[in-house]
Amino acid sequence: PEAGKVQIDLGKVYDMQKDEKGVWSVTTDQQVPGFHYYSLVINGVRVSDPASETFYVSVRMSSAIDIPEAGVDFYTIKNVPHGDIRNVVYFSKTTGTWRSMNIYTPPGYDKSGKEQYPVLYIQHGGGEDERGWAVQGKTNIILDNLIAEGKSKPMFVVIPNGNVSRPGSSAGGYNDEAMAAYKEELSGSIIPFIETNYRVKP
Repeated sequence: PEAGKVQIDLGKVYDMQKDEKGVWSVTTDQQVPGFHYYSLVINGVRVSDPASETFYVSVRMSSAIDIPEAGVDFYTIKNVPHGDIRNVVYFSKTTGTWRSMNIYTPPGYDKSGKEQYPVLYIQHGGGEDERGWAVQGKTNIILDNLIAEGKSKPMFVVIPNGNVSRPGSSAGGYNDEAMAAYKEELSGSIIPFIETNYRVKP
């Protein structure tokens, strides 16, 4: 109630107007189809919209809106066999800590006996984490549909958290030191964990 200025940051910042009932509103420019992060800016402080789901982006929690594109249904849930998104923890030799990653397993993996699957290791965008492709990116829905249509082979997709820092290091983001730590994490901890615990091709 004490907010003196409320804005919405949708890549461009829009000033909101308060009506006589105390409700803030604004009409933004038309947005292109796709997934858009946004924040409320209350008295200059960026916060997530409490009335929407939040996501980790730009190294903080943010809200988002997903604008569908006419005629595009590759990330629509369909009546096809579905794979799983599995959240697992593994020990990182690079950080000396337990870390989390998401894994897409294709439809029928648990019943496929000794079959080995190709694996794709995919990196999230800057400032995101292991939820980026698993949640915002709808990896499981896209691959379920592609596999059902015969446009993709059944495969694993490994979605780790690329924000890696060695103990005592302040490196972050995408500088050379942070990227070297991520390379070490991927080759020294993530790939061995996947190849030890799942039926994937090396």
